[in-house]
Amino acid sequence: MSLLMVCGFVAVAEGCYVSLMKPNATAKTYYCLCSTALHCARDVSFPGKIHIYSPSNDVILPDNTVGFLVVKAYFPPGIPGEKVLLEVSHLMPMPGDPASETYEHAI
Repeated sequence: MSLLMVCGFVAVAEGCYVSLMKPNATAKTYYCLCSTALHCARDVSFPGKIHIYSPSNDVILPDNTVGFLVVKAYFPPGIPGEKVLLEVSHLMPMPGDPASETYEHAI
């Protein structure tokens, strides 16, 4: 598995919350999972799964929200069949309503 730091704008979709209880831990860890795609130079794209660590009562980002992310990207050996895991360290969602026709014009 290859690892690198990636930063850039991505759109998110299919957000859901998941909890994890590590062995011998006293508290659960909560994170939001979202689907995305990494679009690289020369028309190369990879499907991705974003892991956003956050409180259990945090709001899930609506589909098609665009955000600037700083992530650790884990590329599995089975690329392109497997998804790239994107572990978020910084997330800045773009303001506005992603369902609006004009949402992407302000980005």
